[in-house]
Amino acid sequence: MERREEVGKDYPILTFADILRALKEHPDWLEELRKLILTAELLELPKKVDELLKRVEKLEHDVEILKQDVEQLKKDVNYLKGEFGKFKGSDFERKIRDKYYAYFGRLLKKAKILQMEKLIDLIDEAEDKREISETERDYLLELDLVVKGKIRKTGKEVVLAVEISYSLYPEDVERAKKRAEILRKVLKTEVIPTVVYVEAKKELKDEEVLFISAKY
Repeated sequence: MERREEVGKDYPILTFADILRALKEHPDWLEELRKLILTAELLELPKKVDELLKRVEKLEHDVEILKQDVEQLKKDVNYLKGEFGKFKGSDFERKIRDKYYAYFGRLLKKAKILQMEKLIDLIDEAEDKREISETERDYLLELDLVVKGKIRKTGKEVVLAVEISYSLYPEDVERAKKRAEILRKVLKTEVIPTVVYVEAKKELKDEEVLFISAKY
């Protein structure tokens, strides 16, 4: 009681300014005053805000990681689609090659495959004679299939330069035409650009090209 009275004498509290002056000179009083004025929840508020900010930062980090995972998933899906497309295309090509007579026998008599191993000498000879360029030679070697036979209606002997594509695109048609043109220079006979396909993104027409729709 005496101490309180002594404090009162040293710091007569008459105005709000007197309170501020006393608190500045005794910071420890300020802490005691806070405890009296502020509730426990308010005292914990800065800590909670800090925790919340940390959670938000973690959430932003998790969202960024999730975005990266989604992007990687998209890449993986696209890769699998590409690999499946390649497999589907290769399997379709093998099917056409194994049963070529079922697809070309309806158009040609005595249809048979001309193996590239047997054509390579003629192709290299044409390059040596400069009838075709080295680039044309390499381009021709990518041809999917070469089929020889006689047209059923006329009996005329022809060669089919065959491009096999599960999904038909304009570039498949152009490749068939270009390679047929090069093969024509090599064999010096009529070569018909031919495309075998299952599905087409849009209807393609070209009087120079033989289109064969196949089931898979």
